[in-house]
Amino acid sequence: MDKLLDPLLQEQLTLRTEVEISRQMDDVILKVKAIAKKFSIASEDSKSPFKNVLAAATEANASIEAIKNYIRYQVGRSGASRIWKVSKDKKLFATEVVEQIDSLNQYAQDILDRVRRPIPKENPLEQYLTDTQNRAQFIKNIHLKLTRLYLGYLAREHTALVGEIKVDKKKH
Repeated sequence: MDKLLDPLLQEQLTLRTEVEISRQMDDVILKVKAIAKKFSIASEDSKSPFKNVLAAATEANASIEAIKNYIRYQVGRSGASRIWKVSKDKKLFATEVVEQIDSLNQYAQDILDRVRRPIPKENPLEQYLTDTQNRAQFIKNIHLKLTRLYLGYLAREHTALVGEIKVDKKKH
C-alpha cells in the first residue's frame, strides 16, 4: 500500500479498507468467543497470557509467522500459562489459535475483493490492486491487522470471562 504515488488514492484505499475490516469484525469476534468457550480458558488461568502475545504481535517487525511461532513456543515453555496447553478433541488451544490466525487470511482476501468491487477498471486504484505484488502485500497487511485485532479481542474475552467467574463466586 505504501507504493501508491497519489496520497489521495492512498487515503481512499485506507478508508475503504477500514470500512471493510469493521464489517468483518463481528465474524472475528464470534471466532474468539467460540474458541474461548470451547477451551474454557477462563477456568484454566485467571491471569491473562495474552499480553505478551499482543506485545509480540504489535512490534514494528511483527509478522504472521513470528506471531504463530511465539504462540507455539508457549506450549513448550516452562512457566507458560496452562491455557496454551489445554486440549479439546485432541487439539491444543495454542494449535487452534494458530489455525484461526491462518483462517483470517481468507477474511483478508475477502476484504480485498469487497474493496475492489466498486472501483472502475480504469481507476489507478484498481490497477494498483490487480498488480500481483501489490495484491499480495495488501492481503498480508490486512491479515496482520486482523490477527492483531483477533488477539486483542481474545485477551478481552478472557478478561470478561474471568470477571464473570469472580462475580458468580461472590453470589454463591
